[in-house]
Amino acid sequence: MEFVTLAEAGEPSGIRKIDASSERITYNPKMSQGSTFLSCPICGAHAAEDVWQDDVWQLVRCADCSVVYLANPPNEEELAALYSFESGFHTELLDQSAAIEDADRTAQQHLAELAKIVTGGSLLDIGCSTGRFVAAAKQAGFEAQGVELNPDTAEIARGSGLNVTTGTLADVQAEQRSFDAITMWDIVEHVPDPIDVLSRARELLSDEGWLWLTTPNIDGLFPQTSLRVANTVGKWPHPEPPYHLTQFSAQTITDALQRSGFDQVVIKHQCIPLSYSFGSAMKMLTDPRRLAYAAAFAPLAFLGPHVHRGDTLMVAAKPGPAEVGAIDLRKQEPVADLTESATTPHLEMPGSPSRSLQQ
Repeated sequence: MEFVTLAEAGEPSGIRKIDASSERITYNPKMSQGSTFLSCPICGAHAAEDVWQDDVWQLVRCADCSVVYLANPPNEEELAALYSFESGFHTELLDQSAAIEDADRTAQQHLAELAKIVTGGSLLDIGCSTGRFVAAAKQAGFEAQGVELNPDTAEIARGSGLNVTTGTLADVQAEQRSFDAITMWDIVEHVPDPIDVLSRARELLSDEGWLWLTTPNIDGLFPQTSLRVANTVGKWPHPEPPYHLTQFSAQTITDALQRSGFDQVVIKHQCIPLSYSFGSAMKMLTDPRRLAYAAAFAPLAFLGPHVHRGDTLMVAAKPGPAEVGAIDLRKQEPVADLTESATTPHLEMPGSPSRSLQQ
């Protein structure tokens, strides 16, 4: 591995370029104790520029496709440990009524968007947690099931009478093109190989089916503005490492979907709940620094969706022709750069399944 200061090559200072011929190598001991994934999870390129890092985690931007990803992610065992009750993940869904009510409210919001295109049929929710969305979809008339990595929350979902598989999408036993809708609510940023998951979802969708997902938008007004002071204040809340392995923008999630066999992509900019980004009102009132931070950036987070720069994205995607399927450009040399050709639509959700991608 080699760190090269671009200023030494006549480039602006303050940016380092990482280049390596192997995909996984041992990294700086200050970083994760696991191996480092230096190839881009979207296009497979080995060159990237620093975006931000703290004492443990380092985010880089792919020099080819521009996606931002965690350069030193947890290994498979560490990820499994993160998504468990033992680590505190989603334990609030056990007995905190406010958290459960919030999950139900979010499920209804997602269902309302989904219903603009798909009103029934078979549905698979990837990363379904305790199954609040699966239950809402089932009540709305869908033949709904889910898959969840966390065995603790998956067991809760099954205890509620829901059809939920423990594991990943690869563990779902279903025929190709058997689902009318597949949903991934804040999931794609968590998976080690987004292209693999999106391609599998494309294979499971019917020809007229739709994939729905949400993911944080690294190019949002709040994330990009707060990044400028992240090193000064020692915090950048948007990336949330090590949980978020890939940071998407409207351009790069469109790129990833097109590489995975989707040819219609519609994007709606939204705002992450302010309490998630800045903490509760009580926390802000008892912490002057948190209050000052919220006062400075909460207006930008609220404004973001109105100028097509929300800090989260609601995405609907329709598969391309079945005979074409997914095209994993990471297997081709040289790796194609879709930065210029990838569309970045800023649209409200379509009114019918026949609506195609608009520029």
